[in-house]
Amino acid sequence: MNDLTEFKKVALEAIWKAEKRILYYFKNQPKVETKADSTPVTKADREAEEIIVTTIRKTFPSHGFMGEEFGEDKKNAEFIWIIDPIDGTKNFIHGLGFFGTVLGLKHQGKIILGVSNMPAIDELLFASSIEKATLNNKPIHVSQIKKLEKAFVNFAPNHFDNPKFTSIVKAVDRQALNMRGFADTYGYHLIATGRSDVFFEIGMKAWDISAYQIIIKQAGGKYSNFKGDEYALGETSLATNGLLHPQMLQLIRTA
Repeated sequence: MNDLTEFKKVALEAIWKAEKRILYYFKNQPKVETKADSTPVTKADREAEEIIVTTIRKTFPSHGFMGEEFGEDKKNAEFIWIIDPIDGTKNFIHGLGFFGTVLGLKHQGKIILGVSNMPAIDELLFASSIEKATLNNKPIHVSQIKKLEKAFVNFAPNHFDNPKFTSIVKAVDRQALNMRGFADTYGYHLIATGRSDVFFEIGMKAWDISAYQIIIKQAGGKYSNFKGDEYALGETSLATNGLLHPQMLQLIRTA
C-alpha cells in the first residue's frame, strides 16, 4: 500500500481547494437545478467534485473515483476515492451552515482514510487506519454514555413513508433521554466529537457516509449498517459511541 501520509496530504489539499469554491457559492448562491431523483444540485456541487478529482488524479493517476455528481471512473482500481462534494445541499441552498464535503479512500473493501469538512462552521474531521480521529487537527473521542435512557440521540428526519424506519424512531424515542433531528454530515460530527451518543439514518449512498466508517472507529466509536456490518456503505447507517451499539442493533431488529 502507498504511504497513507501522502494520501492524507493530497486529500486535505483537495478538500481545502474545494472549500474555497464552496464558500464562494455559499455567499453567492448559484441557480438550483433538480436531478432525476428530485434532489437539488448546483454549480457548487459539480465544481467542488471536479476540483477534488483533478487534485487527487494529478498525484495518483491510477486511482479510481466514485462521486455523487459524476459517477464512477476506474471502478476496478486498487484505490477508490468516494466523494460527496456537498452533503446537505438543501441546507446549503437555504443559507444554513450544516453541510459538508465527505471524502473517503477505499482499499480492499475497507475505508482507510476519511475527511469530513463543514467549512461554514469551521469543522474538519480526519482519520485514517494509522491515525486517530481529529477535529481541526486536535484529538477527539466519542462519549462514554452506557445507557440509552441517558443518551442524546440524533436521526435523519425523513423517510417516514418507510414503516420499519418509523417504528425504529418511535422505539428509540420511548427509551432515549433526548432525541433530535441533526442529520447528514453534522449528525456524524456530533458522534465523533462526543456531543451526541447515537446517530442513525436510511437511504444513503456510499458517498454520503464513506468517511465515517473510519472516522467514527478512530474516534473510539462504532459504525455499521442496521445489520451490524461495519464495512457496509449504503442504505442504512448507525454510528454510536460503541457502548450503545449492541443496544441499538437489538432495538432495530425488534422494532
